[in-house]
Amino acid sequence: MSTEALSKNPRISVWFAAAATIFFTRAFLFSTWLTRGPEVQEALGLNTAQFGLIVMLYPAGGLLGILFATRLTNRFGSGRLTIFGYLLAAVALALLGVAIEAGNVPMAALLLLLIGLPMALADFLGNYEGTAVDKISPRSLLPGIHAAFGVGMMAGAWFSGLMIEAGHGIQVNYLWVALFVAVPSVLAGLGFPKSHKGEQDNSNTAVANLGKKVWTERRTLLIAVVGFSFIMAEISAGTWVPIALTNSGFTGAEAAGAMGIFWIVVTATRALGGFAVEKFGRYATVLGSTIFTTAGLAMFMLDSVLHLTYPALILWSLGLALGFPLSVSAMGDDPAKSAARINMIITVVYISSISVGPSLGALGQQVGVYFAFAIPLTMMVISMLLSRNTRTEK
Repeated sequence: MSTEALSKNPRISVWFAAAATIFFTRAFLFSTWLTRGPEVQEALGLNTAQFGLIVMLYPAGGLLGILFATRLTNRFGSGRLTIFGYLLAAVALALLGVAIEAGNVPMAALLLLLIGLPMALADFLGNYEGTAVDKISPRSLLPGIHAAFGVGMMAGAWFSGLMIEAGHGIQVNYLWVALFVAVPSVLAGLGFPKSHKGEQDNSNTAVANLGKKVWTERRTLLIAVVGFSFIMAEISAGTWVPIALTNSGFTGAEAAGAMGIFWIVVTATRALGGFAVEKFGRYATVLGSTIFTTAGLAMFMLDSVLHLTYPALILWSLGLALGFPLSVSAMGDDPAKSAARINMIITVVYISSISVGPSLGALGQQVGVYFAFAIPLTMMVISMLLSRNTRTEK
C-alpha cells in the first residue's frame, strides 16, 4: 500500500475493529439461523433431504452477491456497501422469522436468498479489509479478525439457547438478532478507509481481466481447494451437527450448547493463532489444521461407538479454526492481485456452502447424518496433500 493511500486510511486499530465487527455480526446472524435449524425444519415440515435444499439457498444468494463483490466495492467502497448490505440482511431476517412460523416455504426460501446475498458481500469485505490491514501491520492480525467470527457464532448459539429455554419462538429470536447486528455493522462501515489507491488498477476493465486470470493460476486454484475443504468442514458442523445431536437424543438447548463449546474453541484458537503462525509458519500451521480436523471428523462419525462427542467436536474446531483464514492470507501475498484472489476464494466458499446442504442432506437421508460427514472428511484428507501450496508466494 502506498504512503498516499495509507494516509487516507483510519488508524490501524479502527480499521482492525471495523473488519472484526462485521465478522462478528455476520457470524451472530448465521449462528442464529443454524442453531435453530431443527425447529426451522419442523416448522416448515421438511425431511432431511428437503431441509438440505433449503439450507442451500443461503449460500446460493451469497454466490449471486460475491460474483459482483469486487466491482461493487470498486464503485461504492467498502463502507457504503457494508451499511447497505447489513440493513438489507436485518430486514430480511426479521421477515424470515414471520415466514417460518407461518410455515410459508416459498417466502422463507426467497428471504434466505436475500439474506445470503449481502452476507456474502460482508464476507468478502471483511476478508479484503482484514487482509489489507494485516499486510501493513507488524503483527499477524488476520487470525484475530477471524476470531471475531468465532465469537459471533458462539454468542449466537448462546443467545439462541437462552431464547429456547425462555420459550421464545423463532420470530422473536430473529427480530432481536436483526436489530442487534444492524447497529454495530453500520458503525463498522463508517470505520473502513475510503479507498485503497496505489495497490492496483481499479478500472472496470482491469478488474474484469484480473478476475478471470486468477482462475487460471495453479497455486491459486489449489489454495482455493484447501479453503473449500475447511469451509465445508465448518458449514457442515454448523448446519448438521445440531441435527445429528438432536436425532441422537440431545435436546435443542443441549445441541446449541455443544455448538457454543465448538465456537469457543474456534475463537480461542483464532485469537492465539497469530502466535502459531509466527512461530511455525503458515504452511506448517495449515498442515496441522488439516490433521486435527480430520481426526475430529472421524471421531464424530464414530460417536455411536466411541461416545466421545465433546472431544471430537473440540478436535474438529481446533483444526478448522486457522485453515481458512490462512488460505485467505495466502491469497493476499501479492497486493496487486489480492482483491481478485480473495473474491475467487470467497466464490469457492459459497460453492462449498451450496454443496454442503444437498450433498450431506441426500446422503444423510440414506445412511444417517453421522455417516454423511464422510464427504468433508474426504475433502480434508485431500487438503493435507495440497497444504504445501500455502507457503509464501515468491
